[in-house]
Amino acid sequence: MAKTSSTHRSAFVQATHRFDILGYSTLKSLGVRTSVRSGAFEAGGFPWALVCCFDERDKRRGIVLASISLELSKNETDDEVVAMAGLRIDEAAGTGQFPAAVWRSDKANTFSSWSSSAVAWELSVPAAFRDHEARYVDADADRLTIHCTVDVLQHESAAAAATRDCFVSVPPPPSISRDLYKLLRGKCLPDVTFIVEGTEIPAHKLVLAMRSSVFRAQLFYGDRDMKERSTRRIKIKIADMTASTFRAMLYFIYTEEQPRPKKRACRVAMAQDLLVAADLYGLERLRLMCEKILSENMDVDNVMTTLMQIHGRHSCRQLEACCIEFLASNPDVYGAVEATEEYKELEKDCAVFINEVTKKVARRAVARNSPPSSSSSSSLQPHKSVSRYNPNALVRDRHDFVIENLNAVRQTRHNADDQDKEYIRSGTFQVGVYQWAIDVYPWKKADNGKEHIGIYLTLVNAPTADHVNVEASACFRINDPSPTFSHGDGAPSAVHTWVGQSYGNAHFATLESAATSHDGSLTVHGEVQVTSESRTSTAGAYVGAAVIVPLTELAWHLEQLLASQKGSDVKFLVEQREIHAHRLVIAARSLALHKVVVESAGNMTEDHVIINRMSAMVFKAMLHFIYTDELPPRLDSLVLPRDFITVTGDMLAAACRFRLERMKRLCVNLLAEKVTTVSNALATMKVARCHDCPELEQYCRRYMALPHVANKVTEVCIRLFLESQLV
Repeated sequence: MAKTSSTHRSAFVQATHRFDILGYSTLKSLGVRTSVRSGAFEAGGFPWALVCCFDERDKRRGIVLASISLELSKNETDDEVVAMAGLRIDEAAGTGQFPAAVWRSDKANTFSSWSSSAVAWELSVPAAFRDHEARYVDADADRLTIHCTVDVLQHESAAAAATRDCFVSVPPPPSISRDLYKLLRGKCLPDVTFIVEGTEIPAHKLVLAMRSSVFRAQLFYGDRDMKERSTRRIKIKIADMTASTFRAMLYFIYTEEQPRPKKRACRVAMAQDLLVAADLYGLERLRLMCEKILSENMDVDNVMTTLMQIHGRHSCRQLEACCIEFLASNPDVYGAVEATEEYKELEKDCAVFINEVTKKVARRAVARNSPPSSSSSSSLQPHKSVSRYNPNALVRDRHDFVIENLNAVRQTRHNADDQDKEYIRSGTFQVGVYQWAIDVYPWKKADNGKEHIGIYLTLVNAPTADHVNVEASACFRINDPSPTFSHGDGAPSAVHTWVGQSYGNAHFATLESAATSHDGSLTVHGEVQVTSESRTSTAGAYVGAAVIVPLTELAWHLEQLLASQKGSDVKFLVEQREIHAHRLVIAARSLALHKVVVESAGNMTEDHVIINRMSAMVFKAMLHFIYTDELPPRLDSLVLPRDFITVTGDMLAAACRFRLERMKRLCVNLLAEKVTTVSNALATMKVARCHDCPELEQYCRRYMALPHVANKVTEVCIRLFLESQLV
């Protein structure tokens, strides 16, 4: 009987955005209320932004992250926008010791239609973050990372077949990776030892060869000798790799999971080391996982290290492109990278490498200025974006301004009108992307009548003269030793908002104290520090071109190992059929079956393990589960409909016999899925009772109690009773 329904489907379309707030402690230390805004990102076809407000909630704590708001930039449609939101702030150390600070809206918020201005929805700062802020702020990078999830309601109408819930028993999650790692951690049945930095690290040749073609060639020298080589105990010395990196790589090989750095260890540094190891041993997924970390955490301090490590590695072209895109994204970025000690060392030691990087950055910068090509994408597709607030890009430079024959200069202008307004300007010099000059006023008079020298820092030119917002500080000295001055009446810095604006001190030093040198010249030593305009940059192509990490391949590798029989070291005899397997995998996945193998090995007269009271088909299905954590696919096509319950029941019996709890629950759900007739329900109930599955039995009872089924139960029971009597 076909069951259909017409559904008006309201689906939430999800987008995620990561907002990095750099200089987090700086924002708190300002002592005044301030806010920072993320870059614009899209969710459900609408533009959004996060706004983080820093304010003083109580005197004891001072300035804190007081609120986080989700802002709908505009809605130029006739429809209201209904959205839900969530926030997640992960533990900064990445040790897993503390859970993420999470907040999720318990109900949707509605934004009105036709709104041309931004509308904000104040979310809640996660309670765990408020109570334990230090756990979630990366102290080394002075960074807070907020992950925001926005779900926007969209409507569509579709016809779909109604499916009855056949999820009777919740199976435990797959445990292949955990089971294999227990072998490594417990040093169970190792057959190869690696010597790294003088440390012996045991492992298993079968697992390494299955996961890495490089290890396979190194350990077995070709498939032809694989069986013979697998019995040899060998030691291999590993050079050019630390023991911690090698252990982290083994962790991935056995678990398919990304290793977590130890407490206070740098996640980026580990990813850089693992990237080289993954490329060396052909571990594609690990390499992509490392590329993803490095591309998402790229900054001024680590971009050159990353570029140097992937230089010449053809498999890392995408990450190299991300690094070049980052360097070309803004002149301030490249300028800040050039100011690092690492860059200066590379200029000395690796000039050819720096020259290559410079050319690539120049080409990419030109390409960025070309008109972008148009593209389209589905609004229903999940969207991920990143923005970063960075107030701390500091650039320093020094400039010495020499005024020769100062007294002669003063005499030539002593009788000039408005001499207080006249100044002597230095040549222009560049700090950051801005042009500056030092202005010296030699004729300033104080209230006491003494003549002074005034010194000012002036912004001469900027890349965008119509919009300037640059923070700068300067320290001046006259000759040496002499007074010093941080301009702005003791303030550490001043903000220049237009070209030609000057900050300084009109009475920097008296003419008498500012003694000139023996040749009558005056030297002003200026040290200027420029803070790039505080801004939020939305991820460009270097982040938008996200590194896609494929799904785990561990189960697939094990499935291929079972099918190929390579390296098999145990033979089962089931219904007079030989079935090959691997003792190591069985030891990891089923202690009960491994016990049978060990006991059989003690019998010197047998070269195979005999399995009684089980069909070959069921045993193969159980082996498939042991190697993949899943039941065989397309089981319906392998078994006749009238035999399906019997065969699945036998698989359930095998799972109980060899204590495979996940397989047992998968079989229970598979049987429930086939309860579509009274006959099937009765047969399934019999299996459930036989193998102590009360949930499945109760499910069958509920099915037979349905109004349209109940009147058929008696009829079927009578028919089955009569058929049994005839037999």
